[in-house]
Amino acid sequence: MKKEKSIKMITIFTVICALVAFISLFSSYLLSLYLSHKFNIDTSDAGSIGIIGGADGPTAVYLSGQSSSHLFTAIFALLTILGFIYLVVIKYKKNHN
Repeated sequence: MKKEKSIKMITIFTVICALVAFISLFSSYLLSLYLSHKFNIDTSDAGSIGIIGGADGPTAVYLSGQSSSHLFTAIFALLTILGFIYLVVIKYKKNHN
């Protein structure tokens, strides 16, 4: 009974990791690729400049570039693959015993 509960937890964890990896991949890479294709914009050197301030205080200039979310996506994709491999091995052992 305890082993079945742990297999269910690993299955749920694997599905959650797969969803997070897919959403992260979609939001960081595929969405920018789609928008650049749709609007015919080159996003390779894209960045943004925001000026925050006003008449009553100092002005701050913030520069932003591409965030490094590739590591985040890679970690969750790796966890998904490892969870899937574990579940396949457990099912294979259960069928052959």
